[in-house]
Amino acid sequence: MNKYILSLLIILILKPFISFSQENIEGKSVTDLVLYQLNKERALLRENVDSKIKLMDAKITNLDESIRTTNSSSEKVDKLLERVQILEERQLELDKNLISVYKYNYSSAVLNLASMEREIKPLNLFNSSRDFYTTLDKVSNPMNYEGYAAWFKEFEKYIEENKKDEARLDALSHIIQVTGNLAEGTPFTGMFAGSLFDGIGSFINSLGRRDRDLQEKSIKMFKLTTSVSQFTHDKDLIETEWNSIGKSLDELKELQEKSMNENIVNILGINKTEFKKRFTDETDAKKRTQYILDISKIAEDKIVEERNKNGENWKQDFYNQMVTVQNLKIRFGTLTFRILENLDKYKVLIKKYKQDEYLKDKVDQLDLKLNLVRNSFEATFNPQDYIKASNEMYIVE
Repeated sequence: MNKYILSLLIILILKPFISFSQENIEGKSVTDLVLYQLNKERALLRENVDSKIKLMDAKITNLDESIRTTNSSSEKVDKLLERVQILEERQLELDKNLISVYKYNYSSAVLNLASMEREIKPLNLFNSSRDFYTTLDKVSNPMNYEGYAAWFKEFEKYIEENKKDEARLDALSHIIQVTGNLAEGTPFTGMFAGSLFDGIGSFINSLGRRDRDLQEKSIKMFKLTTSVSQFTHDKDLIETEWNSIGKSLDELKELQEKSMNENIVNILGINKTEFKKRFTDETDAKKRTQYILDISKIAEDKIVEERNKNGENWKQDFYNQMVTVQNLKIRFGTLTFRILENLDKYKVLIKKYKQDEYLKDKVDQLDLKLNLVRNSFEATFNPQDYIKASNEMYIVE
């Protein structure tokens, strides 16, 4: 597996060590704390607005009744003017609530966009989580099995002694030289495996009764080579998906960076270096919480500014950005499904070879380490919950 792609995967598997969404203050994540505070402010404002609207509606009702019953033209004019004034004040209160909703939703978009950067940022965690993949590679290399390396030297000796008389052995000798040190993990698959099988078959057939011990050992090593080769083939079918997942994560990261520039830099006017220092790289969750709350104030001021400048269409740009962020989060959640599905394929692979007399000991080790990886992933990332939260990240009023 490509190590860069693997590092992208590991950032998800080991997310408890780095994840924004999992860093808790007194049991609540930074996301929860920020959104709780913003929603609390919004709810208080909404309650205040509702109270004022009720009083204004009552005044309007009284004015309408007074206008209907009075016979004085001047009094009617005064009350109509008062009614218009109250309606204007009422609209201002409704606007306050609308701005509050947009502040919450847009702040939620910026917060989730920023947290996504921490979630998919590829870090050098390979050395922290290499056990499973190292064990996977060990199962795929017959040189890691007891007695195989010593036996292979006998086989290579046979190849060198007979390659002049047999073209297939000469070709096999060439491949072995090209691939170099087989102990380093050259996959025993494809054309190499086919040539290897032919060569081992010839080697076994060449052994007479006086070499019965070597013949029996060679038959055992032949079976081992066959099992390892098929295991490697099956494993490689699974691992091709990581290339696609890695590409999708790279594309997502590119889109996320573009959205960060549009929102953080262009719309809110925040210095990207400052943001990286105070949020992306900040390890103190309390400081990050306060920083995002400060940014929400900037967002509120920007919303008010845009409303005043563009009374007709001020909501559209903010709405478009919110939809973009939501789609990015859903897309990221969908990728976590693919990762979980691919991890589950290893479970099927392990089950298939668990009873193989040559592989079962190493496959048992692989099973234990896969369970650790998968449990860590599930404890950190529940794809269904993530997508559900993405769909519900905004409030509608």
